[in-house]
Amino acid sequence: MCLVFKVIFKYPLFLGVFLHYFVSFSQQTVPQFGVEQTIHFGSILPHRPLVNAVVEGHSLIYEFSFYKNTLGKKQWQQAYNYPKIGISAMILQLGNKEKLGNSYGVFPYIQFPISNKKIEWNIRFGYGLGYIEKPFDRETNFKNTVIGSTYNVLINLNSLWRIKLNENISTSAGISLVHFSNGSFTRPNLGINVFSLNAGLAYNFGLKKDLIQNEIPKREKNWSKIVLVNVGIKEIPPVEGPKYMVYTTSFSFQKAFSNKSSYGFSADLFYNSSLEQLISDEENKTTSNSDNARAGLSVFYSLDVGKVSYLIQMGGYLRTAYDGDGFIYHRITSRYYINKNLFFNLGLKTHWAVADFIEFGIGYKFNSPSK
Repeated sequence: MCLVFKVIFKYPLFLGVFLHYFVSFSQQTVPQFGVEQTIHFGSILPHRPLVNAVVEGHSLIYEFSFYKNTLGKKQWQQAYNYPKIGISAMILQLGNKEKLGNSYGVFPYIQFPISNKKIEWNIRFGYGLGYIEKPFDRETNFKNTVIGSTYNVLINLNSLWRIKLNENISTSAGISLVHFSNGSFTRPNLGINVFSLNAGLAYNFGLKKDLIQNEIPKREKNWSKIVLVNVGIKEIPPVEGPKYMVYTTSFSFQKAFSNKSSYGFSADLFYNSSLEQLISDEENKTTSNSDNARAGLSVFYSLDVGKVSYLIQMGGYLRTAYDGDGFIYHRITSRYYINKNLFFNLGLKTHWAVADFIEFGIGYKFNSPSK
């Protein structure tokens, strides 16, 4: 599905541990706001043989960003060396006007400074809404075999190096990956991955503020119990088939590792109403509703950024009637805490780099320390 997920699941703790140990620098004063224009030049990555059919020319991306420089008013801002929080809009020429057309995206992001030397290294991550102008259509665009929906999830990962020209203006160069996917909500869903080199120009403005530097108290390292329920919708081959409901519930134990991260393990239950049909189609067996049920155990690592947590999870099925997906599953999840206990959950369940479904729901953390 996505090169991003292949890297994440091959090295599942890399990003979290990297940010945990290397984000530890500081500045003195910064303007409050900034805007940035970025030009990306690259190409769609042919991560599957069928993707080659839509790869023709190079891709060109124009991006405009508005961001706010954090000042350390909250403890997590100091812990992560005062990251930028912003929103970006993209216009993408995908290099194939006939089969793909143009695409557009808008997404919030967070940008972590990794090194504050003369050339400042940053890692930026964001996700939001992506629009594909010409998705698959059986009658009018059957040659687009990579994505079947107009509206998709857009994920952006950017590693960039920045040089300050003066107090307000800076320039940057970076390596970026933009991914479009609908999480198997609509077939086909091979996904679109645009790899690019980029160059940008940023301008900071607004009243300069002193950065707050306080001693950060350590988080309590008690075990918390979490109950989570989710729902999702998916489609299975052939294209333009029926939608199937998916219901999941998890019971987890989680413990803080540091002020920036935590870890835990989980018992997961899935009811995927498409499995009965898949078994019937592929294995020609007699099926029942119980074949839709799966159970598994998993471990996870959580990068905790204020009220938002980003989780990477890997598990194995203890019980499954359908073995076409293998026995290993993964989840990439973000959680937004309404208070110290209650949170919204949005995630993507996959089997390695193959999307299973997008899930969203609500969870509750018992006996949790303050976030």
